Amino acid sequence: MMKRANFFILGAPKCGTTSLASWLSAHPQVFMTKPKEPNYFSKDIPFSHRPRSLREYEQLFKAVESQHQAIGEASTAYLRSKEAVPAILRYNPSAKFIVCLRNPVEMVASVHMQLIKVGRETEMSLEQAWKLQETRRHSKEVSQVCLESNDLLYVNICSLGEQMERLFKLVSRERVLVILLDDMKIDPRREYRRALDFLGVGDDGRSHFPVENARQVPRYPRLAQTLRAVGLMKAWIGFRKPTGIGKMIQSLNNQKPKDNTISPEMQAILQEFFCGDIEKLSQLLGRDLSHWTSQYECSAYL
Repeated sequence: MMKRANFFILGAPKCGTTSLASWLSAHPQVFMTKPKEPNYFSKDIPFSHRPRSLREYEQLFKAVESQHQAIGEASTAYLRSKEAVPAILRYNPSAKFIVCLRNPVEMVASVHMQLIKVGRETEMSLEQAWKLQETRRHSKEVSQVCLESNDLLYVNICSLGEQMERLFKLVSRERVLVILLDDMKIDPRREYRRALDFLGVGDDGRSHFPVENARQVPRYPRLAQTLRAVGLMKAWIGFRKPTGIGKMIQSLNNQKPKDNTISPEMQAILQEFFCGDIEKLSQLLGRDLSHWTSQYECSAYL
């Protein structure tokens, strides 16, 4: 009988999930799917590639062996999806959940750059992309390379307090492990061991913690958008087998950003906007996160 996933890394995007999933995948008692993000349970969020049936989803776990005690996947859309966690709980009522989080002010900039990298976002200016959200909410100013206007609503993607509040209404806290990217940067081994303890597997002595999926931008954004359009066309005609060519071209097209900073004006806008949501997250986690928005009084935004 096929073993089912018993833990899920729910997100959030650009919060260290790729690194954590990669580290865990090398542990002899942990099995992680390839691809990392099946996105099977977040059916309220469109994806061009996802398993079309439960049978196809469960095929991702066919390589599970007897030594694998923790069996998981890491789809970062699950945290913001309103359907994913209820669907997971119907699939496996005793599932555990890991959530990686970060300051949403930094997250907005990182998600914007990621969407440019994969060809979904056509607005290169973070300030303009932020301003376009209300227009895009009504499916205007959205390019054809983006399946869904919600993909470009940074407000929705990065409101982590709201998302965690919804999660804790569905799942008891002892079944949720929260890891902050700030902590992962300071002491990755400590956070990795927290994850192992939570999953009930032993320490494999890992001491090297490379960063995966670090922030990158395309040299030629039009090329990234073209690759995205080709991928959508392949999915539309039913050609689902990856050739690796698109991924190779995308990799060659990527580079480290020359300017990795947010303007002070934009930072102030984001800090003011997320102030209340960060306060909510702080209360949910029982942890002081006031340094994320230190210059604003948050009580007015709750």
